[in-house]
Amino acid sequence: MSWLARPFRCLSRVNPATRLVAPVSTCRSSQRCIQGASAVAQDHHSSHTSSTVDDGSSILLNQTASAAQRPRPQTNPIDDLISQTPIVQALRRDPAYTESRPHLAMNPSLRPNHFVAGPNSGPGKISVPPYVWMAKKPHTATGTTTSRMVSVFHIGVQLCGHPGFVHGGLLTVMFDEAFARCVSTSFRSGLGMTANLNVDFRKPALPDRLYVLRAETVKVEGRKAWVEGTLTSLPPVGDTSEPVMVAEGKALFVEPKFAEVCCNHKFPQDDCHTDSAN
Repeated sequence: MSWLARPFRCLSRVNPATRLVAPVSTCRSSQRCIQGASAVAQDHHSSHTSSTVDDGSSILLNQTASAAQRPRPQTNPIDDLISQTPIVQALRRDPAYTESRPHLAMNPSLRPNHFVAGPNSGPGKISVPPYVWMAKKPHTATGTTTSRMVSVFHIGVQLCGHPGFVHGGLLTVMFDEAFARCVSTSFRSGLGMTANLNVDFRKPALPDRLYVLRAETVKVEGRKAWVEGTLTSLPPVGDTSEPVMVAEGKALFVEPKFAEVCCNHKFPQDDCHTDSAN
């Protein structure tokens, strides 16, 4: 007989009185009933397998019971929704792009004071830390590097201006932050400051939607870099309509003279990238 069948023999020899630890009538929901039954089964294994199962099987069963008791990691529905979108699945298959989540990489002590990662993040706001994909393109002739970037994020219902419409200032901030990260690869220090930013609003932005922000560095001259991008809203789940471009933006970023000293001696490199737009 295989060892898989042995635990059932053990359970059959347990005193029936000990099985009824959590009667069905005391369960307030089907979920609690299942949890109670699971706990009873684990108690049976721990109290009887050591005397009935030999050749090391009891160790394996105890390890299995311990694993069952560990809490499963909770997943945010917004994260799941983002992972299911075709654009995200395509980006994850494209070897040219590198995926990251900059807000999660920030120094935790800096995050509460960061305008986007701090007060404007959380349920009903920027619901989860934005996902970012970067593709770098070195230019050997000029010794510079340009980048293409895609950011995917969810905007909740608490960031509206007029009721039912996302505040245009928030969209401008999202452009500013994404553009700063996109041009960071063009500067030796990785830090660029916004010198000029223009945003043209094309369609109203609705809350409780996924948004895709695309950015590309189009020109680099010394300590200056120009970047352009678009912001598109995706339709809700079950809606077969096309994505809607809600805004276009372009900006000029300048690497300050103090940037290299600042990033090398004060802050981690990634924090410089993340905060460069502020």
